[in-house]
Amino acid sequence: MHKHHITPKHAGGTDDPDNLVYLSVKEHAIAHAKLYLEHGNLKDYVAYKGLRQQIGKEELFKATSSIGGLNNKGKPKSKEHALKISQANKNNPKLQTPHTEERKRNIAKSMKGNVNSINHSSLEYKKKQSEAMKRAWAKRKLK
Repeated sequence: MHKHHITPKHAGGTDDPDNLVYLSVKEHAIAHAKLYLEHGNLKDYVAYKGLRQQIGKEELFKATSSIGGLNNKGKPKSKEHALKISQANKNNPKLQTPHTEERKRNIAKSMKGNVNSINHSSLEYKKKQSEAMKRAWAKRKLK
């Protein structure tokens, strides 16, 4: 039996016992499919695919990584996946070369007066971004 949040954590649900039900794997997959169709949250789509074993662990890890945030924090990576990350980081010049003092000054100068990120931690901003991402993912699926 699988523990399932009636109101998903990504939608404000809690771990309170009254928000939890126990479902079979099939029922759990169907519940996430319904949540995805109703709300369009990619986390539910990935959960559905994983529960139905339509994607393997490596693909599941990549899918949750593409969602962003801390979805994979603390989850063990396969040796192959860890090696790929290491190689990508080694070949990324942005991670290898520290900014020169001149570059740092130019960045600071360009950011003066920038008010675009003032409210990025507000609930309103997060909700607006979430809706924008849902629309973007829906467009990608249509292509």
